[in-house]
Amino acid sequence: MAVKIAICDDNAEDVSQLSAALYAYDPLFEITSFPDGKALMDELLDGSLNADLLFLDIYIPGIDGIQTARQIRSVWSDIKIIFLSSSRDHYPQAYEVFAFNYIVKPFSRERLYAVLSRALDELCKESGYKISVRHKGKLHSVDCRDILYIESRDKLLLFHLAGDSILQCYGKLEDILKELPEQYFLRCHQSFIVNLSHISEMGNSYFRIGKTMIGISRRYGKEAKDRYYAYLFSQMGGEQTP
Repeated sequence: MAVKIAICDDNAEDVSQLSAALYAYDPLFEITSFPDGKALMDELLDGSLNADLLFLDIYIPGIDGIQTARQIRSVWSDIKIIFLSSSRDHYPQAYEVFAFNYIVKPFSRERLYAVLSRALDELCKESGYKISVRHKGKLHSVDCRDILYIESRDKLLLFHLAGDSILQCYGKLEDILKELPEQYFLRCHQSFIVNLSHISEMGNSYFRIGKTMIGISRRYGKEAKDRYYAYLFSQMGGEQTP
């Protein structure tokens, strides 16, 4: 899957230079640019922006890059923000908004690629276990290892997480199942997806996760039980759980 990159910078020449350097690193990058923080936030809030990395200039019109980052963090906690600036004066504020890194303009490709390589390594490690869930207007990055099970009620999906917390969003089980690590999640009922690594007991017609009993329907029964036995066998062989 192509890495999605957003650039927020009002200097067209700088955007062009950065885009060219990024495409030279990987021509498959999907890059979107924004001239100011408002344009960026508008697309973020309406759900049309989905990016893995954000290159954010500090000196942009309207609210500056630091304030824009604070707004982003209020709705999107997990995107990797890399600040761009002609000044080194904003390092402390950058760390306050959990920036991934800080690049001083004019940048060298060597410096850019060193930062980019680290960011991509982290994305690669995280991507197999994380999905995004929009809950109460905020985009949450959920570690799949923390998902106990997912329940469908009408058009709502309820993510039951470790620690007894619940996130909810609109969607369908068949769609969310495609985003989850296939080796650890299975559908056992019209209304439930379970995380194999959190199952403590399997009965004839149920899985137990913590104190919750989740039904295994006739439609999904054989595959669900076969998958669970295969999972247990794999753990005996020492494979790592999610």
